[in-house]
Amino acid sequence: MLKNLNRLWGSLLIFLLAVSLFTGCTPDLNQRTKEGATVGAVAGGVLGVLFDKNNRWRGAVLGSAIGAVIGGTASYIMDRASHDSAKTRKSVTYESEDRVQKVYAQPVKSEGQCEWVKVQYYEYGKLVKEETRRVCP
Repeated sequence: MLKNLNRLWGSLLIFLLAVSLFTGCTPDLNQRTKEGATVGAVAGGVLGVLFDKNNRWRGAVLGSAIGAVIGGTASYIMDRASHDSAKTRKSVTYESEDRVQKVYAQPVKSEGQCEWVKVQYYEYGKLVKEETRRVCP
């Protein structure tokens, strides 16, 4: 049992290392998108191991892949909304086609050439994440 658990954690660690190396080599993704994908991959991998009791390796891989996509996408949309809001100096709302996810960005104040923007991320109508970002050209 302990041997299998060590092998599982070792495999998960190798997979997560590979994910971080591949996302680190992608030039057109910003830092927050990479961070969101990495956090999503780790959380998804752990949840996948816990939920797939018959084949924990499969659960870790599928959970990591799905978590990386969801985390990276959410971070990318939040970043895009904050930049669009800062550029236009108006509120911006992005909503998924199925209306499950929504990002709302609103400029708060100007500071030189930069804008402070409050970004809110909702899922199923509930606030999941809120942060204020400084966006500069």
